[in-house]
Amino acid sequence: MTYRSIQRLFVLALLAALFAIGSSVAAEQKLSVDELLNSLSATLKTAPEKSIGLLTRLQELRSTFSEKQIERFTLLKASSLGLRGKQLERIDLVKSYVEQVSNPDSRLKFLYELSDAYTRLGDYENALKAINESILLLPKAISVNAKVATLSAAISLSISLHTYDDALKIAERLYSLEAKNGDFFAKCYGLADRIRINFLMGNSADARSMLPEAIAACDGDNRKMMTLVVKTRAVVDLIDTGHYGEGINEGAPLLLEFSKTNDASSILTQLEEAIARGYLKKGDLVRAEQYGLRAYQRSTLENAFEMREKSSETMAKIKRALGQLNSAIEYYDINLELKKKVLDDQLLKNLAYQRVKFDMQDKANELALSEQKNKTLTIEKALQQGKNQNLLLLMTLGLILLSILGAWLVRTLRQKNIFRTSAQIDGLTQVSNRAHFMECSTQAFKDSDGHVSVVLFDMDHFKKINDTFGHAAGDWVLKTVCDTVKTHLRKTDIFGRLGGEEFAICLSGINQEEVLALAERCRVAISEIDSNPCGFSFLITASFGLATRGIRGHSNFEETLAGADKALYFSKNEGRNRVSVFQ
Repeated sequence: MTYRSIQRLFVLALLAALFAIGSSVAAEQKLSVDELLNSLSATLKTAPEKSIGLLTRLQELRSTFSEKQIERFTLLKASSLGLRGKQLERIDLVKSYVEQVSNPDSRLKFLYELSDAYTRLGDYENALKAINESILLLPKAISVNAKVATLSAAISLSISLHTYDDALKIAERLYSLEAKNGDFFAKCYGLADRIRINFLMGNSADARSMLPEAIAACDGDNRKMMTLVVKTRAVVDLIDTGHYGEGINEGAPLLLEFSKTNDASSILTQLEEAIARGYLKKGDLVRAEQYGLRAYQRSTLENAFEMREKSSETMAKIKRALGQLNSAIEYYDINLELKKKVLDDQLLKNLAYQRVKFDMQDKANELALSEQKNKTLTIEKALQQGKNQNLLLLMTLGLILLSILGAWLVRTLRQKNIFRTSAQIDGLTQVSNRAHFMECSTQAFKDSDGHVSVVLFDMDHFKKINDTFGHAAGDWVLKTVCDTVKTHLRKTDIFGRLGGEEFAICLSGINQEEVLALAERCRVAISEIDSNPCGFSFLITASFGLATRGIRGHSNFEETLAGADKALYFSKNEGRNRVSVFQ
């Protein structure tokens, strides 16, 4: 072997060694990135605040990432931003990357991040658009986990919008997802959501009938937290429906389970608030205050203003029962402010829902019209090759198309009018619903510089009527009371149902004495209603509270409404069936 040959062999051996070292380093680096991503994923579940350091280390290695690693890193970074409250940065990150994602399962994950971020910002319109895009993508997805996450997010958003019928349909779809490898994942979540929605809709019997199957499915898939959530919702419903002792007894072991699993869960706050109400009704004020204070403090820490509104009202009642009136008033003031926030937030949700629904309907109509036009063009092209008889056929088809378009336009306008009316009118009593009343009354205060008053009235012992004579009798009472009150109002007066048995009237152009006289006439008229036409004989009365702008510094609708609410509370406290004026 010559010296040159030996030299060539040495060079080749050196190159092979360098290649092997490079491959080993690359493999080690790839493993290191995957390990860091796994660590970041685990950290986000346990201690999100510690994720920043891992994100920084991974960002330094980004140039070495594979496409799959880039996708996973972007998702985890978006999740980290959301957990740290940086929703705008989260949205910008997802929108900058999502169009590059073609895989349906991966795209669902990014759309979930987008809808969750918009929801947390209160941008419900864009949240709904992201959810709708996710729903349309579901048939192409393979991952059951991705499908469950998408449908669960859609259900939660529908529940927050109070569109329970839509939420129930999605929950049925989630329940019917095909399980793989004998798991009960989709079945557990689907049943849990169906139970939750039925409780919210007041269908307690239907919800309770599903409890055994839901618990079995969640236990079968080792979803202990979901089992706990399902049981908790059942306990809360027991207390809501007046079974205080039973609810407290069943709730105590659940509190112990929460302490072992997830002491920070929002459902725990609901359980503690319900138990507080149960103890309050049973007269155990010490324990009522203990659990009520826990629920209020927890909801404050979680910044869950809807739960804080509910727990502040419970604490106000507990403090009042304890005789601590100053503290009770403080909680009532907090509750009134939170009630306004909840109402404003719900109004935004309703408007977003209506806009998105109309937008989707218009797009569907446009698509149908476009398809119809395409079919017509195809037919016209074929007819042009024929003779005079084909021209006659073309004219006939044109007339048919015009008829279809005319019918479509009439139907669309009718549907929009029906939807607009249903969005403003309470279906049972045919007066304004809460959202429409609040909007019109706010505008009335802005449009008038003179006297504007708000009258609140609440049916006395209405729950007893429902429980004793049935909901059909209760519905008859509400409709008859509204028809009676309408006969005493002017066409310009705004009359609405705020919820349940509570109603409100906004009157402008008359002074407080005239408003008081009108409220008194309405009260007397209600007390004179004959209940026999509904099949039962019982007394119908209502308590009234009124406030006028300018009294005690009230200058806008919200402040005047709060004054009327305090006056109504005074009427009920003084024995009911009376009119009180906020002074």
